[in-house]
Amino acid sequence: MVLNYRLWQARPGTRRTFWLLGAAGLLLAVSVGLDVARHGSIRNWSTVAFLGVAALYALFRQQLTRYLLRRGFTAHQPIDYTLTATEIGLQSTQGQVRTPWARVARAVWVAPDWLLLFPQAPAGACYYLDLRRLEAPATAAAVEQLVSQHEVPQQRL
Repeated sequence: MVLNYRLWQARPGTRRTFWLLGAAGLLLAVSVGLDVARHGSIRNWSTVAFLGVAALYALFRQQLTRYLLRRGFTAHQPIDYTLTATEIGLQSTQGQVRTPWARVARAVWVAPDWLLLFPQAPAGACYYLDLRRLEAPATAAAVEQLVSQHEVPQQRL
């Protein structure tokens, strides 16, 4: 859950929305402050109401996102991955899937223990590899070398 939340926070759209909401809240707060400074009291209560709604949205948006990610995380079944020179294989209680390395669009290293492999569309999913659970003789460095060998674009978070 923490991994998904960190990825959500790192997305440009999430950061842009955060800054836009902050700027709107700041403008509303300045408007209320100017109203009080000019008139000695609040004359435009609709601005205060909008400011309150913005503050509640900012607070509940974070909580709602955490709740939805946590709920989705508990629904996942254990998955075993097999990384070979030609493909990524996964085995779960729901079945077996194999993806050739050529179909992996990008890799995201989420420090310190996760590697996310995103297949090309239309998969729309991603493979979550917990590097702490690698079985010997596999190492994180060997996995990184395998990803680099297949020239998969990489990003670090």
